[in-house]
Amino acid sequence: MDQRAEILRKIMEEKEMKVSDVVKISGLPYSTVKAILERGAEKAGYVNVCKICSALGISADELEEIVSNQNYEPSALAAHFDGDEYTEEELKKIKEFAAFVKSNRQKGE
Repeated sequence: MDQRAEILRKIMEEKEMKVSDVVKISGLPYSTVKAILERGAEKAGYVNVCKICSALGISADELEEIVSNQNYEPSALAAHFDGDEYTEEELKKIKEFAAFVKSNRQKGE
């Protein structure tokens, strides 16, 4: 899987954006955006990738920096549920558990 496309999808998820949102902002055809996100950005035209990046609020240079960093993680906890909402206390516990799991990963556990 193309790393750039994966990062673009993560940023979309982080910003709670859909392909249709990127299409509206970028002016690109739906099929073009969908193909880049599914098949990869490496074979896509540079201008199209720049338009998608711009729609997501980043530059192509920032995308390359994220790719070279190799440790990109969304800054927001993205979760999708089937209509059930969590309370603030439950969300706090979920975030604490996620931090716990991450700390164990960093320790090599």
